Amino acid sequence: MTGPAPPNIPAPPRPVTSDRPARGMAFAVFGSLLLTLNDSVAKLLSEGWPVGEIMGLRGTVIVTAILIIMAIRGNLSALRIQNKPVMAVRALSITAATFTFLTALSLMPIADALAIAFISPVFATLLAIAILKEKVGWRRWAAMAIGFVGVFIALNPGGLLSGEPAPYGWQVAMLPVVTALLIAVRDVSSRRLVSGDDSLAIMFYTVLCVAVAGYATALGGEWVMPEDFEIGLVLASAVFMFGAYFFQIESFRFAPVNLVAPFRYVSLLFATLMGFLIWGDVPAWNMALGGAVIVASGLFIWWREGRGKA
Repeated sequence: MTGPAPPNIPAPPRPVTSDRPARGMAFAVFGSLLLTLNDSVAKLLSEGWPVGEIMGLRGTVIVTAILIIMAIRGNLSALRIQNKPVMAVRALSITAATFTFLTALSLMPIADALAIAFISPVFATLLAIAILKEKVGWRRWAAMAIGFVGVFIALNPGGLLSGEPAPYGWQVAMLPVVTALLIAVRDVSSRRLVSGDDSLAIMFYTVLCVAVAGYATALGGEWVMPEDFEIGLVLASAVFMFGAYFFQIESFRFAPVNLVAPFRYVSLLFATLMGFLIWGDVPAWNMALGGAVIVASGLFIWWREGRGKA
């Protein structure tokens, strides 16, 4: 995810072709698969690389690709952002989220980290109440409370629920929680971005900030000299992330946001499968139950928002 969750995509410039929802849903699922592949590659790299190095090198590939695409299109002028303070908040929040989520991936199973990070819609709703003054009824308040119960079950602090804490400890499991909060900051700030800002320009400044922060970590430690295979993994990760972004944008062109957005949770199934096939990870019962509760909470919140109800 790195984006630990799919990017909050601005409204597409073309109108939604709402009579082709199946294509929109298919694109959303494929985008989720690409994000999971990106996370899996990042986890592989994190076994031998500092987190900052992954952020820096992968970000460089993506930023370069964006500049080439915009140059070919002849619209480099689209890099002018109209709401610079909000863009800065968005870029800084996703940079911090990338660091915390990559660190989590290096210390815990990919499915566990992703399941906990899916509490972000709950945080986003709370921030929307506090910052955007949105009105929320008792049903969404109940859904948010249930979501936090799911986080508690998943974290299982001190082994209170099972008698056996997770081998990585609940303190490590708090990293995806912090990631979720930062993603919520990104999502809420994105609502303030001017709709006329180019999607690629928004991605450019976000990824540029991530890359610069990654390179800054070189000042405090040693980086690993990448081998050919690892360079290939970096390129693959960048392609997966960029492809995921593309298909998510396209999914919103063919179906309404409230229809395709819940398909982000499909990535949890992909992550569980990848974790088992590559690392032999099997989610503990409390993580599976907590993840299911978190997902149910998020889906309900999206459903209520899609119906325009508090």
